[in-house]
Amino acid sequence: MYALIICSLSYPALGQVGNYNQFPGIAPAHILDENKAEIAFAYSLRIIDSDYNGPLIRLRNGTTNVEQDFFCTDNDRVDLDAVNTFAGGAQLFVVRWYDQSGLGIDALQTITNRQPRFIPDATQPYFVGDGNNDILLVQNTIGNVTDNGAEATIIGVFWASDRADSAFGGDGPCTDRWYTHLNWNDGNVYWDCGDCSPNSSRSFAHPRPTTALPNNRLEAWGQYSFIRKDVPSNATTDTRIVRLQGIERLNGGIPQNQRYSQVNRNFGICAPVANTAGTGALHSTVRFTEMIMYNRGKSDAFVIPIEENQINFWNL
Repeated sequence: MYALIICSLSYPALGQVGNYNQFPGIAPAHILDENKAEIAFAYSLRIIDSDYNGPLIRLRNGTTNVEQDFFCTDNDRVDLDAVNTFAGGAQLFVVRWYDQSGLGIDALQTITNRQPRFIPDATQPYFVGDGNNDILLVQNTIGNVTDNGAEATIIGVFWASDRADSAFGGDGPCTDRWYTHLNWNDGNVYWDCGDCSPNSSRSFAHPRPTTALPNNRLEAWGQYSFIRKDVPSNATTDTRIVRLQGIERLNGGIPQNQRYSQVNRNFGICAPVANTAGTGALHSTVRFTEMIMYNRGKSDAFVIPIEENQINFWNL
């Protein structure tokens, strides 16, 4: 026996989908089925929870300004045939990235000139900001999705940018900000989860392609995990960890309880939020396909199966 997932789509604007776990007592069919403890949100361009029966993403046609929700096909991925029919050759932009966690914490942008562009690539569908002012706003506060800035885990599928920018989180002074550089202009990944002091262990050199690319570009998809968590045995230091393709690349200390102070701001995607109006700095050209976040620092035993699932599903 196995878990059967049925996806169907009807047209046009608000298609309906049936996505049911027929055998809930059997082993999980999707990675979130038994991994929702302390979850903050879960976004993907595929179905990642068997109980979720809603759309994956809402797009806007850049020529007609018509909006439409898009669901999964029988391979669990977003229905790119429907997406391309809707586009009709026009550019597409992301209005809403739907939360599959069951909490309804969608990432949203209603201002059209701030919406990231959606690319219906057949191998790796994604969206990307323009590096100028695009940003999606998670409909929850940074405090709630990060345990008030003290702990969190982000497990995602991203394409590292070729410019100095910040992919997500909240902006602020060096001792306060909560975001990651993916990459910075030195080619390093930085994990500034409440601390970016020069003497802290917060970065690692990103692996380069075999053939050198201009301007230190990476141009590669990867599976990344960013973890900040408490260390019960250490009264003065917390831990920040970054894993790439299932391999730990960074494990460094951070002063205990040093955290982001502006916890009532939204959490930003494509840029770190800088204030409650949603403006941001260091806007990103990182590409996004999947992003699962927990408001606690998760163990390797918890994180690794999700990493392996992402790597295998997206052929990374």
